This record gives sequence, C-alpha cells and structure tokens, in this order.
Amino acid sequence: MGTLVTPLALPLGAQQAAPDSMVVDTIAPGIVHTYVVRQQGPWRAHVVRVDLRSGAWAVRSVRAFDSLRGREKVTEMVRRASANGHDVQVAINADFFDLKTGESVNNQVSDGRIWRALSWSGVPRGPIKSARGQFGITRRGQPVIDRFVFAGTVHSSRAQWALDGVNVVPSNGQGLVLWFPEANGRRRADSTQTARELRVTVGRGSWRDSLQLRGRGRITDVGADSALASAPLAAGEAALVAYGAAASRLDSIAAARRGFDVHAGWVPFVGPLDQLIGGWPLIVRDGAASVAESAGREFTGKSNTDVRHPRSLIGFDADTSHLFVVAIDGRSPASAGMTLVEAAEFLRGFGVAHALNLDGGGSTALVVGGRVVNRPSDPGGERPVANALLVERRTTRP
Repeated sequence: MGTLVTPLALPLGAQQAAPDSMVVDTIAPGIVHTYVVRQQGPWRAHVVRVDLRSGAWAVRSVRAFDSLRGREKVTEMVRRASANGHDVQVAINADFFDLKTGESVNNQVSDGRIWRALSWSGVPRGPIKSARGQFGITRRGQPVIDRFVFAGTVHSSRAQWALDGVNVVPSNGQGLVLWFPEANGRRRADSTQTARELRVTVGRGSWRDSLQLRGRGRITDVGADSALASAPLAAGEAALVAYGAAASRLDSIAAARRGFDVHAGWVPFVGPLDQLIGGWPLIVRDGAASVAESAGREFTGKSNTDVRHPRSLIGFDADTSHLFVVAIDGRSPASAGMTLVEAAEFLRGFGVAHALNLDGGGSTALVVGGRVVNRPSDPGGERPVANALLVERRTTRP
C-alpha cells in the first residue's frame, strides 16, 4: 500500500492550489515507486528507484517483436517477456525511432547480442553524424551512460581489419559492416554508390567473446537498385558489406581464404557491454546538469531542449547502487511536461548523478506491475515504439 507524503501543511480554509505531494509505494523488495505532484509546473512524475546492490534485479533491453523493424507497445513487450519466464517489474520505452519502419536511431545490445551498431549515430538516412548518448549495462552488471561508438575488428591468423558497424548502412557511406538475417527486409546497398558484398558462414562463438566466420564464394557488387541489395540472408549466414573506401579491406579479407574471427568493441571502453540502448541527449553527468554542452555535442534542437514535453528518463546515482527509471507526464492541464534543464534538476533532486533523456512525447510509457502508470499524451493512449528497457528478476549472477 502506498504512503502519502505531504511536505506542505496548509491552514484550514486556505484558498490556494493543492500542496505538492508524493505517494511512495514498494513494488517489490528493492524497487520503490514514487508518484510526485508539484504545482510549480504543474508536474506529475513517476520515479522508480531500483536497488542494484543485492544483485536481485537485472536490466535488459528488448526490441519490438524481437525484430529490427516494426513497433510494439511497451506493455506488449512486457507480456511477451513474462510469457517467456521473465519476472518483469518495471519497463520504459527507450530509443528514438523512424515512425514508418520502427528502426531505432542508436546502437542496441541485448544479452550480449548486437542488434545494431554503428560508428556514428543520427536520424536514419539523415544528415546528422554524431555520437549520441546511450545507456548500458556492463557484463559485471554495472550501469553506464556515455556516447558509445562501435569499434569492432575482424581477425585472421595474420592480419586485422576494422569493422565499422552491424546491420546498418553507414550514414557517411564509408565503412565495413556485418549484416545478419534479423536485418532481412532492410536494403544493404547505399543509395549513393555501389556496395561490395561477401557472403560468410557463421560458425561457433558469440558476440560476448568472438564470432567465427568463414568466407563463401566471391565478392559481388551490389547496386542500390539491385535485387541483391535486399536479398534475404539464411539462418547461419551473414554478409560482410564494404561501402566506399572500405572495399580494399573486404578484398584483403577475401584474399585470406581462411576463417576469421569478429570481435566487438566500444569507445569509450568500459569493458564488455551486455546491454546497450540509445537516447538523446545526456542531461546529467557527474552530478551536474549537462544539458547545454550535451545539446551542442549531440545536435539537439531547441524544440527538444527548451520546450516542455513528456519525458522518459534513465539514470543512476554516484556509486551506481541505485537505478532511476522516470516518466514525466506532459501536454495536459495537470502536467505541462519539462524542458531538459527542468528534467535534469528534477533528477538531481533525487540524487541522480548520471542521466539520459530517452524518447519522450507521445512515446513516454512507464509500466509498473504490468500496467502503464503514467498518462501517455497521444489521444489513443500508449504508442507502439521500437524498443524498451525492462527491470526483471535476475536468474544468474553477473
């Protein structure tokens, strides 16, 4: 049962707005949900604090329909996870995405599996090329927030080459990318130039250590209008695709005529990442609001930064002992939403030292105990989104 906390006492008959208040509810041991009412905005916000010290709770990123494309409500992602045996207590929408295709903007890793990785991030097929903020969980179970970029490598017995991405066409038309069957339906050829493709067989291993691949056949040219650009990959198959000047790397790999290993890498280095999901931008860093500098680095427009919107936020405290999952309602008389500066100050008031702004507006949906607890601003209610973060009971220790 929740506890009502009203820090402001009013005299009887006072003719003014209702006082600020908080309703605090323990959802499960180590998970506390606080509903905050503040008349200043006015604001209505939900703050879920997860105690990470016991190791009882894990954070996992998931995709709509377990696919690179398509959109699904957060509640549906939770239901599917629950049907597969996961004890999900909390979930929130995550990355920005293409409304038509459901493709998310940034990198995503789930349980060590790389769904999407790129050296630079930005709006799909758009002109912006900048590393944007992301939230991750290391293999040791520690939360991290930074502007991660992918820096993979391909190894043979005698040489090593840079790998620039996974399941994505480089926004600058340059790089070597590894494509898997989960990206079927996405055109692998760049719209401005011909790509070159080498089909490979996927052997043993995983992204958590290394993937063992073996070249198969010859390199083929893949034009943007060619049927090969979207030819599906079969199970156990992948394609190394070179764009622009990376063609010479692909020639060298094919000439090796042997199997090779692929290793994941991320900059800045924080150790292996088991979970990673994007947002935009970082708003709190080392305990201080970082909106101004982050907005410049991540090319955040004033319509996002300076306008009050519903917000989805993720953060943690200075010693990484507590995770904070936050939804702020907006676009209604009861709650105006927050600017990014207001959101940063709100989080700092709860002791958050590092925080990332996730996709907000009509996408904001916080699920606690299987139901949406905030008020989505879309007229139709909860919006289908690209991916989400789940807080669930841990089955194995990190």
